[in-house]
Amino acid sequence: MERVSIVAEGGGTKIAYTAGVLKCLLENEIYVPYCVGISAGAEVLLPYVSRQIRRLEVTGIDAPSQPGAVGLSAILKEGSIFGIESTNNYIEKETPLDFDTFYKSSTEMDTGLYNMEKHVIEYFDKSYVDRSMTLIKASCALMLLTKPYTFQGKKYFDAGLVDMISIEQAEKKGCTKHIVISTKEEGYIRKKAPGYQLLLSNLVYRDKQITDDLRNRHIRYNEQWAHIDKLQAEGKALILRPQKDLGITRYTTDPKKLKPWFQLGYDETKERLDEIRSFCGL
Repeated sequence: MERVSIVAEGGGTKIAYTAGVLKCLLENEIYVPYCVGISAGAEVLLPYVSRQIRRLEVTGIDAPSQPGAVGLSAILKEGSIFGIESTNNYIEKETPLDFDTFYKSSTEMDTGLYNMEKHVIEYFDKSYVDRSMTLIKASCALMLLTKPYTFQGKKYFDAGLVDMISIEQAEKKGCTKHIVISTKEEGYIRKKAPGYQLLLSNLVYRDKQITDDLRNRHIRYNEQWAHIDKLQAEGKALILRPQKDLGITRYTTDPKKLKPWFQLGYDETKERLDEIRSFCGL
């Protein structure tokens, strides 16, 4: 295989689609040498690296459906819209990460975090993933919606404030081709952050740079997609994204909705297996 990457976008519970994509890749033994993700995109990459198909289903469907994952219960227990601790505990109880396979896997993995003091995105390889799962939890800590995490003695939250799609990191790691998995449907346009979010950012973080990064987030997102589109035109990127709108949002917790979304990711990937194998040089 050529130096191919998987770049996984975040998207809250919408990553059930990504989980379906990765299940299909695992079942067909398509193991790329490198993957990178932020937010829930990092969470769902763990079982791809450890080759645990069942954990993909738990991460994409079961965990978001359990009480405490999103909403009032999460707010009461964790002080956050998303119950990161509850979700992580559920996944580890149902399908513990196979650390031995994870570390020995031929697939490298990087996870991105936003350093709140330095205002930069920092990437950590899979050796930083331990049983506390602090790295992955910090990656899923959405600004304004969850509390930041302390990791390696510094405060971090979701890298999606700047790097919503980690294509540049994959290029820095020497990858020449990229399978980009998006949770957004074709034609999705990220809008400017509304004024109330900017106001909240100022009130909560009291940090001008964080608010400025939020203000410019949509610009950065569009720049990243413009770069990916250019790579696709050059035959260097293959984009896997939902071709149907099933009404799923990043807050969806109904398993009756998440299961078809997961299946959509699986089915659409299966339809393109020949294309994917050719792209990877298999």
